[in-house]
Amino acid sequence: MKKAAFLFIITVAVFLAGCGKKTIQVSEWDQFQDQFFKVGFVYPKGWVVAREANRIVISSSQEVADKFFDHDARKPDGVQLIIASERSDSMQDYEKYIESYKKDQQDAGFAVQPTEDTKIEGLPAKMFEYSGAFDEQTKIKAVRAATLKDSVIYFVQYAGFNGTYEPGKFVFDSVIATLTLPKPKVISKDPNAIVLPSPETKIVKNAMLEVTVPDNMGETYPAVKGDVMFAMNLKIYREDCTMDIDVRPAKKLSLEKVIEQNSKKIANVSGKGSAVVGGEKAQYFNYTPTRGIKSRIYFVVKNDKIYRIIFNYYVPMESNFLPVYEKIIASIRLK
Repeated sequence: MKKAAFLFIITVAVFLAGCGKKTIQVSEWDQFQDQFFKVGFVYPKGWVVAREANRIVISSSQEVADKFFDHDARKPDGVQLIIASERSDSMQDYEKYIESYKKDQQDAGFAVQPTEDTKIEGLPAKMFEYSGAFDEQTKIKAVRAATLKDSVIYFVQYAGFNGTYEPGKFVFDSVIATLTLPKPKVISKDPNAIVLPSPETKIVKNAMLEVTVPDNMGETYPAVKGDVMFAMNLKIYREDCTMDIDVRPAKKLSLEKVIEQNSKKIANVSGKGSAVVGGEKAQYFNYTPTRGIKSRIYFVVKNDKIYRIIFNYYVPMESNFLPVYEKIIASIRLK
């Protein structure tokens, strides 16, 4: 709640200050998470995101992203964010990293401002601004902040062309205020730890839904067949502890009609019930597909689409998986 209030106040302030000047418009925010880089932060919804292994580049438009690449004055002005990491070593910490980067900018002909203290995720950090021109029509201003965590240097850079830096700087401030860095992996002495759900989570997004899952749960997208529009498989390690989600056209059928058509196809049903998935009414069936395995299947209808969610778990590990699966179901947002 505090973060949302911070973003609202600073956004309004920028719009008011931007009257008669260049403005960077943000009407809605999105939460960024990446299963590999494992950083999280808020950023303007609809901006262009480019992902690399340890580097995220977010631009206010695709044309602006192109302009940062080729500095073509004919392309529109805008801003860009970079969130990235670099492995440190015993000879360089984040303060030396910042000073080295400052020198590189000075050598390139940019005007460099003094270094300032700041914080990233509560950690001491250093930042500085620099500015210059690629030609008479293409001026740039930028800021870079860096910190050190678990022998890794993390930096956030924000830049804008031709007067867009100041009105868009609230985006940089928002990223710094909400940025979460990867947590160190805890080595467990439990021999089953590799197969158990992690207490840390991540957000998985795609065209059909958004869901929060353990951060050691991987997702794959099997090829679809017939009238299936979408399919996703979620799994940590065990083949008998998985979750599958698929989407089909509802063809104007109600949830009640979908249940009527599908309930007879489910064998060995041990119970059924009602639920709410993604804000929509849902029904589910508990069943036993094979000895030692329990399953549950949910049916949901939204926007003339049938969402079918199935999870399975190995009975001796029910206490490890069933509560986690139910939390995953509760986190689902349907599109």
